[in-house]
Formats: sequence, C-alpha cells, structure tokens
Amino acid sequence: MFCSILAYVILLKVINWTSFIINSLWIAGLAILLAGFSYHYWRAQLQKQSLKAQLNQSSFLKVFWLGFAFITAGLAGSSQYAWETAVWFIMGAVSLLNLVKISK
Repeated sequence: MFCSILAYVILLKVINWTSFIINSLWIAGLAILLAGFSYHYWRAQLQKQSLKAQLNQSSFLKVFWLGFAFITAGLAGSSQYAWETAVWFIMGAVSLLNLVKISK
C-alpha cells in the first residue's frame, strides 16, 4: 500500500504534465490527419474514384482543418520564442476560420 502511494507521488512529480498535454495536442492532430487520409483513401478505392476527388470533398476538408488546428495549438504551446508562438496562433486562427467556413 505504501509503495503504491509512494510510486503515485513520484509519478506526479516526475512527469511534466503541462508539457505532456501540450505535446498531446499536436500528436492528436497528426492522428486525426492520418485517420482522415486513410479513410478517404479507402473510400476512393471503394468508389473507384481518384484520391484527388475524395480529398476535395468537404468531409475530408473538415477533418484536415480540425487536425491542423490541433497541430498548431500544440506547436504554439511548445514554442520557445514569442514570434514562433505568434506564427502558430495565426496559422491556427486561419485553420479554425476555414473549418467554420466549410462547416456552414
């Protein structure tokens, strides 16, 4: 019992949870992009359609801009310089605007 409590306390102090959450954002964004590409590649094969035609559909574009928004949020959070953070925030805002525009 004491060992498990001690291990839990050590785990809380050893892991930088802020960094873990911020880096999880861009990893989740890449996972969303990979899933979107994979699904639309499969749909293109199933429907005997070109991949370019599938990737121009709004269903893919929603996934793309959502994934890109997650990536930019993670990279903005892990940036070391103010100008870097500003660039990522601008790119994130553009991706969210595109996502809203496509969703209408």
